[in-house]
Amino acid sequence: MNALILAGKQNTNRLEINNELNNKSLLLINEIPMIEYVVNALIEAKEIQNIVVVGPEYDLAPFIEKKVNKILDATDSIIKNIEIGLDYFKDDYKLLVLTSDIPLITGEIIDRFIKKCEQYEALFYYPFITREAILQKYPQTIRSYAVLKEGVLCGGNIAIFARPLFEKNKDLLNELYQKRKDVKKYANLLGIKFIVKYLLKTLSIKEIEERAEEIVGYPVKGILIEDPEVMIDLDKLSDYELILQVINQKKN
Repeated sequence: MNALILAGKQNTNRLEINNELNNKSLLLINEIPMIEYVVNALIEAKEIQNIVVVGPEYDLAPFIEKKVNKILDATDSIIKNIEIGLDYFKDDYKLLVLTSDIPLITGEIIDRFIKKCEQYEALFYYPFITREAILQKYPQTIRSYAVLKEGVLCGGNIAIFARPLFEKNKDLLNELYQKRKDVKKYANLLGIKFIVKYLLKTLSIKEIEERAEEIVGYPVKGILIEDPEVMIDLDKLSDYELILQVINQKKN
């Protein structure tokens, strides 16, 4: 499988760690840009053949140009950036997509996720992990959770897309992303029954999969995993401190 790293997000909120940084993927962790940790993990993964990055080529090239197959300039739209990656891998049916801000991820974690996904027939795969599994390994981390029937869960920063699903639904995906804070928009799309079950904390992953399939027209699969590193992205100072601590412990 080939991999696409999304590194186009500008540092619009100005990370407290470095207010002058224009692109968060270039944040240095032990003198290494954050994105390079993600690239190294993909290189280590046995299931990954080629790596493409969608991001600012001029800024990223000095650090990762020799490690990846191609750096493609990004747009302001995450959906368009995924489309750019799919266009590059035009012969690929499925593509692994991940963000550039999960520096604790490893090749083994990537391989485990892909192997789990291969057990199911779907055109989109997305990971979930329980709060207990995250806090057991990283008790100091602060994440956002959803309460579902299976427990208190957190979503990850990695997914597998199949081309037909994306091409058929890219306008819908773009609209949903643009209006991701519009509760009414999502309520109208998902339906009142779905919303009520979520509010009552009785909604299951299976029901999410079924409703998603009704909307996009293709099977979707939520994958329960046990690797919190997929969920630990770097957005704030406490994330940076945790990630730096873990990386230093691995070195020692």
